[in-house]
Amino acid sequence: MPEGSYLYCDVSLPVPMDQPFTYALPETLRHRVQAGCRLVVPFGSRKMTGVILRCHDDPPAMATREALRLIDAVPVLDSELLGLGRWIAGYYCAPLGDVLRGMLPLAAEMRHGKIWSLTDSGRDAARQLMLDAAPDDPVAQILHMLEKRPLSQAYLAKALPLADKAMRSLERKGFIVVEQVERERDPLRAPSERLRVELRGEAGDAKLGDVKLNKPERELRAFLELHPGSHNLKELEGTVRNASLAARSLGRKGLVTLKPETVAVKSGPIRARHTLNAAQQVACDEIASAIRAHRFQTFLLHGVTGSGKTEVYLNAIEVAVAEGRGALLLVPEIALTPAMAGQFFGRFGDRVAILHSAFTDLERSEQWRRIRSGAASVVVGTRSGVFAPVRNLGLIVVDEEHDGSYKQEETPRYHGRDVAIVRAQAAGTCVVLGSATPSLESRYNAERGKYRLISLPGRIEERPMPAVELIDMRQEFLETRQQATLSRKLVDAI
Repeated sequence: MPEGSYLYCDVSLPVPMDQPFTYALPETLRHRVQAGCRLVVPFGSRKMTGVILRCHDDPPAMATREALRLIDAVPVLDSELLGLGRWIAGYYCAPLGDVLRGMLPLAAEMRHGKIWSLTDSGRDAARQLMLDAAPDDPVAQILHMLEKRPLSQAYLAKALPLADKAMRSLERKGFIVVEQVERERDPLRAPSERLRVELRGEAGDAKLGDVKLNKPERELRAFLELHPGSHNLKELEGTVRNASLAARSLGRKGLVTLKPETVAVKSGPIRARHTLNAAQQVACDEIASAIRAHRFQTFLLHGVTGSGKTEVYLNAIEVAVAEGRGALLLVPEIALTPAMAGQFFGRFGDRVAILHSAFTDLERSEQWRRIRSGAASVVVGTRSGVFAPVRNLGLIVVDEEHDGSYKQEETPRYHGRDVAIVRAQAAGTCVVLGSATPSLESRYNAERGKYRLISLPGRIEERPMPAVELIDMRQEFLETRQQATLSRKLVDAI
């Protein structure tokens, strides 16, 4: 057997069972599988997508089913992220399959559906009903349609909108059976506003002599020759008639390239870089020293509101990028505003990727793949951004580390801040926890010396702290005998 060729693999599936499943590998997959790749396998009557944990030649104790299809040519989860997933599964008592599924925002690249087909008894019933049933009988219609070929749930629902009851009856009788399937989404079927079209180079010219083009295809090709570069397909429809159909046809013929539209991220005005004060400079120097030494260390950056923590983050990320390493900044959901995005795009340009729940699944998938390819080395994201596949990770920053939104409330449950620290430790890099009001556990760890405490006691440019006056609303009630939300002093000031 050639080197790197395996007979079996252990696959983690997103099911509520804390164990991997062993599958036999067909001849065509034995030399291609790797740990961290996604694999489509049969599971009961379903076809599911799982993550390969291990490839081996150890014969299992019982008969195994054969894997169906390999989705990824290269692993989508490297050994570092697989190890992180195992730690989360063990520490938070969650099935590993659910954890790995939550780490990968690639579900939108797969289409899920049901395929109905006839059983042997169903074929016998179909032949009998062909003679006895009325033409408009929904049972006969379903059996007649499925006798020709298996059909999807979506197709049957569209062709026979009122046949649900009949299908349930046929399933109970064992005449039809359903199979749950997963297949890769065809990028050529995406909406035109989400696609960009570009004329292929020499490869497309070489194929041109082998195919015949209809009029819309010829017009679109001529337009792309006169206007080189990438074009939004929706915008082309106003210039070239039937551009969408022609582009998809040319794409299947290999004459044009269709790619997903790049995500447009709103960003606010760019704030000018300011000179660091003494406390900021000390913080930057300590963090930079840890980055350059490739040393794991946790810093607790305790800075009052307006003390310039964001500028410290930006300077630390610049050090990591200058060292040829990547950086990851986690922010609470509410903090990822266009204003903050603008600061990072202004400082790091196209190297920035944003991971945010406001994006669609396809947009998150696109950003994830930019990070995985190395096109984006600076990642700004919310809680699940801690799983971003940043190459050669050199720095993790958790802004507002006390915020409750870092806790994942659905399965798999985890705390983004704690996962960030574990990931930094495994990568041998430093992590910065920033807050004006650090959490109790972070304060405790800093007092024990587990974290290195760095303080920013004053605001930038020596701005005064806002005046604060505490008013006891219980005393207000005793004096006014009225339940009020605002104090009398605040009402007068307003």
